[in-house]
Amino acid sequence: MINNKFRLYFYKKMNNIQKNKLYSEKFKNLVLYILNSKEYEDGGIKKLNKMLYFIDFYFYRDHEIMISGMNYAKADMGPIVDNYKEIFSLLASEGFVKRSIECGTVLHSAMCKADLADFTGEEIEHIDGMLDRYGRLLSSDLENISHSQQPWILTDNNGEIIDPDLALLIDDGAATESEIINDQLRKEISVMADVVL
Repeated sequence: MINNKFRLYFYKKMNNIQKNKLYSEKFKNLVLYILNSKEYEDGGIKKLNKMLYFIDFYFYRDHEIMISGMNYAKADMGPIVDNYKEIFSLLASEGFVKRSIECGTVLHSAMCKADLADFTGEEIEHIDGMLDRYGRLLSSDLENISHSQQPWILTDNNGEIIDPDLALLIDDGAATESEIINDQLRKEISVMADVVL
């Protein structure tokens, strides 16, 4: 009985500590898992942001929960982890990733293996599926895919947090007919998204 109370106290204490951090342990381990994957080529920050977005938003679409628990913001290059510059600087300063610049591209490499203890089998299977599907594509290809999806389209301004519920509108068949062609259609879908919320 005392042991269970101690575990509950420890769990709450750790959660409070993590709330004050810019990132969760799960996010850190997701980044490390991606960077260590043989399916992931090119450690550029643009591509890494897209991989994290696809992993989280496709999982949210199917399960209504994000794996990493992070927020994503709209940017010209597609969805990005909110405050990603600060977060990845912190990951580098804490020794989890190594940052380098090659030909003007900011690259990251993992300095240790991911701890998957907090991940479910379903989450790992999903992440592996996303890495298999998108891990070898160019960052420009991932940017184009993200630009054709409703979460990026229906978020008005750069820097604005993308509502995760918009993931429910993702057509992962990458069909071009899912693109928003005119403002009237965009407004109609936005109204429908508000009803879903």
